[in-house]
Amino acid sequence: MVLIKAINETSPYLPEVNKLGDSNKATLGFFSKGAFEEKARKKQILVALSDSGEFMGYLMYRNVKSHNRISIIHLCIKNNYRGQGIAKQLLNYLKSITSQYRGIELRCRRDYGIDNMWLKLGFCAVYDKKAKTKGKLLTYWWLDYGHPNLLSLINDQKSESKLSIIIDYSIFQEIYLHNHSSKPQEEKSKDSKVLLADWLEPNIEMWVSKEILNKINQINDYQKRKSIRNIFSQLSCINYTDKQYQKFLISIKSLIQENNLLIDESYLRHIVQSLASGINIILTNNVDILKLSDQFYEEFKVILISPNDFIKRFDDIEQQKNYQSRLFAGIHSLKQLPISLEEVNKLKHDLVNNCSEEEQQYFLENLRNFIFQKDTHECLIIKDEDNEPIALIVYNRIKKEHLEITMIRISKHYLAETVARHLLFTSISISAQEGRQLTKITDKYLQDEIINMIQEDYFIETNNELSKLNLSLIDTKTNIAEQLNKLEEKLPELTYFFQKFSENLTINNLNAENILLIERYLFPLKIIDHDINNFIIPIKPKWAADLFDQRLAEQTLFGFSQIKLALNREAVYYKSKSSPKQLIPGISGRILWYVSSGSNSRKFCNVGRIRACSRLDEVIIGTPKELHRKYRHLGIYELSNILEVAKNDEQKEIIAIKFSDTELFEYPVSLKDAQKILESKTTFTSSTYINNEKFAIIYKQGMKGK
Repeated sequence: MVLIKAINETSPYLPEVNKLGDSNKATLGFFSKGAFEEKARKKQILVALSDSGEFMGYLMYRNVKSHNRISIIHLCIKNNYRGQGIAKQLLNYLKSITSQYRGIELRCRRDYGIDNMWLKLGFCAVYDKKAKTKGKLLTYWWLDYGHPNLLSLINDQKSESKLSIIIDYSIFQEIYLHNHSSKPQEEKSKDSKVLLADWLEPNIEMWVSKEILNKINQINDYQKRKSIRNIFSQLSCINYTDKQYQKFLISIKSLIQENNLLIDESYLRHIVQSLASGINIILTNNVDILKLSDQFYEEFKVILISPNDFIKRFDDIEQQKNYQSRLFAGIHSLKQLPISLEEVNKLKHDLVNNCSEEEQQYFLENLRNFIFQKDTHECLIIKDEDNEPIALIVYNRIKKEHLEITMIRISKHYLAETVARHLLFTSISISAQEGRQLTKITDKYLQDEIINMIQEDYFIETNNELSKLNLSLIDTKTNIAEQLNKLEEKLPELTYFFQKFSENLTINNLNAENILLIERYLFPLKIIDHDINNFIIPIKPKWAADLFDQRLAEQTLFGFSQIKLALNREAVYYKSKSSPKQLIPGISGRILWYVSSGSNSRKFCNVGRIRACSRLDEVIIGTPKELHRKYRHLGIYELSNILEVAKNDEQKEIIAIKFSDTELFEYPVSLKDAQKILESKTTFTSSTYINNEKFAIIYKQGMKGK
């Protein structure tokens, strides 16, 4: 009998995992000891053990949350246990604990000759692409869990969104020039070579600075110099304006001087070029400059990190790629305005100028037509305080059952993707509030950035259109399934998906994660006859206004203290560990936000009420510095604010609550009404766990006033 279990960083089996992975690095790729430890800490390493407890092999994976799928990094069995079905048992266990995801992906070199193994395990070969190793091909394999498809795998392939990173000359040498070096490679170079691993290749794009050419120029051997320049030419080279370069040059020189660091001129130029490029992840092994990593983030919103730490923190960093926090200072307000006919030509220049002539013509003709059709179409432009366009969206309300987005475009503005994510969520919410069952996107020319966001929002592809089911229902699984069956008659093109959802809702062994996934697909749907973790969490008006409550924010002089947070669909809130026993790491569920009253809330009206509902995505416990580093891209919190929660104790553990997709109540529920519903005199001084029945009553009252 084989025992499969997830291990943590203290497991006695972790050294064996590390050893087996290292001995097979020729095919698996190098993975550092620290990176193995980080994966174990996240419980993303599964081990297979014999009856006697002997280690037989392991599977290491990651959650690709942006595409709702699991990605296998390593699957490795010890030689003497191969051919005994151990790999299949590891995979089956992985499937059982990740059933809420769409499926499992992996990438494997064709020349390894193990295609039959993946086929026997149920994978399907989808496409090939060039591997990092010259002349080799990488096959993308997919194992589908059978949930309703969102977009086709072809679209997944087309719209893979990579994380841009800049490497310096030392890393460039370590990973590309080992054959040219006369010196033995240092052990640390292994950490840099992990950047070439097959599992990482589709997720990152490496960039280099022009300063590396100056370093190459110092090589005396002509043939070697020529060969290395050829390698350099195959990488993406960063661009920047002289104005940006000079701006960052002054800041960096000041920072280096303040910290008494000795940085040579060449490396200084590289760092300044990197900052001026706008790419916000810079990799280096320079121990002196790494001392400034926290200051780099605080001042420039740039992640300065070693390759080893980059791999250890990769999942967290990847989640940050959708948040454009760079250069945010100075933005106080965004404007949403109707589009006038006079500004169409300027919008063409700002939004589609670099596109094909056919697309430009499509944009001009259709936008003008939409502006004329005021009875059915609403054309909106979002601009910054300098009147520069950021995004455009056009709604068509001619059909009763759906809100149609006939056009959506974003500019090259650094806030564009953040604004577009907000627009998509707002569109879905508006559609649901207006009693429509669908949000449709019929734009013929979608930008790749928009396609990535659409995938995150669970749009379904049918008949060259993209549809998002949005059901404003709070009911039992059976009643919801009946409603879906009725909708088939109105929307026959979605029959397959309605049937799939109905089937899923009638499955007896659905767990809470499956239920929450269905709620995500059909947002703002709420399912009330399943055991979901629901919490009423108190929050001060100031933080509610900054994190999610626009109506409270409008009561203050400047509105949202940081406009970025008004647009973010995800946020994080910090609390002390004195919370209900159910509010622990590893859970998800729903949050009802009780905006507290008191001496600090006098400038706000309508507080002392439950004002909103959010999805609870994650609960993490850690020290203030750990949590700030993990979530600083999401929150308005400075480290000093988080330290206040910990009573200014840097070592004291507190709770970070990550939440998303907040719905503001039209009819906030008073403390008195909440006490009556809960049959309790609680004043919500701390978080309160409630059952589904009580949640449903409060939610209905907040949304509908009854």
